[in-house]
Amino acid sequence: MTLSNNLSNAFEQLAKLPQQKIIQVTILVLLSYIAFLFAQITWLGLAETNHNANLKLNGLSSVSAAPKEQVQVKAIQALNLFGAFSQQPTARVEEVVEDAPETRLKLTLTGVVASSDKASAAAVIESAGKQATYSIGENIKGTRAALEDVFNDRVLLKVSGRLETLMFEGLLFDKNIKVIKPRYNQQAASLPVSNTGQIFSPTNIVDQRDNKALNQVTKSLQKELANDPGKITDYLRISPKRENGKITGYQLMPAKDPTFFQSAGLKSGDVAIQMNGFDLTAPREAAQALQSLKEQREVSLLLNRDGDITEILFSIDN
Repeated sequence: MTLSNNLSNAFEQLAKLPQQKIIQVTILVLLSYIAFLFAQITWLGLAETNHNANLKLNGLSSVSAAPKEQVQVKAIQALNLFGAFSQQPTARVEEVVEDAPETRLKLTLTGVVASSDKASAAAVIESAGKQATYSIGENIKGTRAALEDVFNDRVLLKVSGRLETLMFEGLLFDKNIKVIKPRYNQQAASLPVSNTGQIFSPTNIVDQRDNKALNQVTKSLQKELANDPGKITDYLRISPKRENGKITGYQLMPAKDPTFFQSAGLKSGDVAIQMNGFDLTAPREAAQALQSLKEQREVSLLLNRDGDITEILFSIDN
């Protein structure tokens, strides 16, 4: 049987083998082909030497003269054993969530940490009057839902195998808005600048940037948030403050570890209205402000304290 027929039969058997076997057989075929080429080159060299000695090798002449015995290199190349090369870049496909109706579960989304790192993304959800922070994949206490994805203005929940949307408190659900699932482990987009146009003029400024004890507490808090964003609820209790049905800021209360709360000069009942230039009275920017806690070296927090605007400045020594 000729070499070309042997190769043809070998490739016909590839489709019947598992992937690992296909790789092994492919390597074997290629090595056999390379060995054949070396053998052919060797015989050609011997033929040249024997020709000079006037020795005739009829067998070699028949091999080199018969076209049907030659290896069809182009045919092997056309098999694309390792895939066809393409200069065209692979199109980036956006995964759009087509069906994620608003959830009917009695839950309130009060905070999010939208991140390109799946392990850092988290959401603060209130259920049965109790707030808790959840990472992706965690079950929401008292429900059959699990946190699926986190966005700046909403989260996706997986409830009995189907996706449902929980909007950030104060935002209305719009089924016509397409939701694109986040690509985790990619560079995060830059944070937007506040566009509400609202200007707060602080009447009191508390500069804590030279408070070394507070700096150490803040630095420790930053590290904890980087590893587990949910730790923020160990230091602060945050709840929306409303007037006439509209969110006017976020009320701050000490949590089970009041160290940061007391060191920072915060008072129970303070209403945070702006952080690092993000207007906390706008739900979308409030979500971004939480993310900035992990990334800024200095923190500027504007508070409404019994009607007076107070600005507290913190420094994070990286």
